[in-house]
Amino acid sequence: MKFKRHQLGFSMVEILVALVISLFLLGGIIQVYMTNKSTFTFTDAISRIQENGRFALDTMTQDLRMAGFFGCAIFDPEDTENIANNLNPAGTGYNPDLHDFILAGVIEGTEGDGLNGSDSVTLRGSKPGQLNVQPPFNVDTSANIFVTANNTVDPGDIVMISNCRGADIFQVTNTTENAAANQMAVVHNTGAGEPGNYNPDSCKGGNAHCLSQSYGADAALFELQTVTYSIAAGASGEPALWRSENGTSLELIEGVEQMQVLYGLDTDDDDFPNQYVTIDNVPNTFDVMSVRLMLLVRSDTDFIAEDNQVYNFNGNNVTAGDRRLRQIFTTTIALRNRIGA
Repeated sequence: MKFKRHQLGFSMVEILVALVISLFLLGGIIQVYMTNKSTFTFTDAISRIQENGRFALDTMTQDLRMAGFFGCAIFDPEDTENIANNLNPAGTGYNPDLHDFILAGVIEGTEGDGLNGSDSVTLRGSKPGQLNVQPPFNVDTSANIFVTANNTVDPGDIVMISNCRGADIFQVTNTTENAAANQMAVVHNTGAGEPGNYNPDSCKGGNAHCLSQSYGADAALFELQTVTYSIAAGASGEPALWRSENGTSLELIEGVEQMQVLYGLDTDDDDFPNQYVTIDNVPNTFDVMSVRLMLLVRSDTDFIAEDNQVYNFNGNNVTAGDRRLRQIFTTTIALRNRIGA
């Protein structure tokens, strides 16, 4: 008689073999996952660092290239009679560091007083873009100025109107748009803003502020700015690049650990830089023709690098105190309105 043999289960040996095989497979899967995760974390950190560095340099480069731009008017630091600053020095909130666009100089800075021994740099000039002056032109120097309709100039803004003979700096007290004519009238009374405009006794029309000349079709209107870049703790407590425009500060980029600035001087009177020094070694900021920026940007998270990174920043070899990734960004920016001036 034949007996059928029924499957009653797995033997202990079979189970142990299966477990060992499963452990090898699971270990391989975990190893692949950990490798991919480590690669992704490293790649993501590098891309974020590069993106932050490029954005920081692009933003600073645009502002620095506009430093000292007064339109068609020629700016001569030794003879500034053709540029009139009509802002009221006795007005509420007047700050020469922000509002004196002539005597305060095109560029200045501080050395080592920021976070991690960072420098700061301050520049003065116009923003990109211009508004062409349109008729009716101000035959009386206290009349309103008509420009192309726009949504950039607002009451309280500091602006400059300029032609090749000279320029006037003043604060916009009001604007009125004429949609049909695609125009906007820019009003420049003494106003009640900060700091307001100076109103000389000789000015016609009561409190309508006089300009130094009448401006016609060859003139343009520019918005002015005083911008400072510095390194300080951000909202998260991490080091960040800050941008202050006309006294209002904004955290621009997180992870910028340090900034060093060198200034290109013209020491042989050929209107081109031939020596780079720190701000404490600049005898006269009107001799600055270019700026060399060095930014140290680090990753958001720690424990990305296998070991503490060793890098050379501003001529010094540094060993990082953590395992964040760091990258150095360097660029030299010509002050276009100083080169060859």
